[in-house]
Amino acid sequence: MRISIHLIWLSLFIASCSISLPSFIHNPAVNALDSTQVFPQNNSLLQLKRPTETAVPSITPTRTTSPSPIPTTLTPTSTSTSTPLPPFNLCSPLDVHSLEDLEKITSDPYNPPAPGKDFRHHGIDFSHYTFGDFKTIQGIGVQTILPGIVASSIGGSFPFGNMVIVETPYEYLPAQMSKELQINPLESLYTLYAHMEETLMVTLGEQVLACSQIGTVGRSGNAGIFHLHLETRVGKQGAQFPVMGYYLDENTAEEKEFYLLWRTSGEFRHFDPMLVLDRRWVPNGK
Repeated sequence: MRISIHLIWLSLFIASCSISLPSFIHNPAVNALDSTQVFPQNNSLLQLKRPTETAVPSITPTRTTSPSPIPTTLTPTSTSTSTPLPPFNLCSPLDVHSLEDLEKITSDPYNPPAPGKDFRHHGIDFSHYTFGDFKTIQGIGVQTILPGIVASSIGGSFPFGNMVIVETPYEYLPAQMSKELQINPLESLYTLYAHMEETLMVTLGEQVLACSQIGTVGRSGNAGIFHLHLETRVGKQGAQFPVMGYYLDENTAEEKEFYLLWRTSGEFRHFDPMLVLDRRWVPNGK
């Protein structure tokens, strides 16, 4: 009885083992195969191939250095493109007569009309017959009293005849002179020279120094005798008078417009030229 019980347990054990064994153990066809076909010599079917390690590039931090500054040379740039100011000087308008002579040869002084009117005398006239060694004023050189820029150079106009206007900007003048003559920044002093003989020696826009000859004394325009007519006015900087003529039928509208602008518009304030022709403005009293 004990033996039979053991046989039963043995048969059950064998049965359980047959179930868990691989199927090819019970397959005669497989059993007939060479063992090398099922289990190759290299055991490749049973071995797990270790994956190849991919080399990860090592990132070694490099020290970042700031680039060396490029040496530069700072060159100051000019904030102004204007030309250097001319030296200041004051001269007589007549090259052979001194400033002191001018009062002695004044034939018609400054005698202004009411503002906006065009009669009487806006300037001053210099004339003489015999004065010292000179028998006439005709042909005596006319020169600029101050440095500046030619704002007009016209031949054959009426009433001024052959005429030149020179602009002297505020910056060209001594501070005290500008103050006394009531010339403000952005304004200029304008000087008109009239009735000269035919040859004019300067052109519109030309830079001139004080004592630069611009013509000779004549009697062109409405002048009855040889004389120099001089006017001084204050107005906005940069004005030019390319043409100018009295309001006569033969003159163009543009000539009349420039004439009225100069004479009666009030934009160019006239004053006594003798206030400029004062020796105290001469540098160092020379």
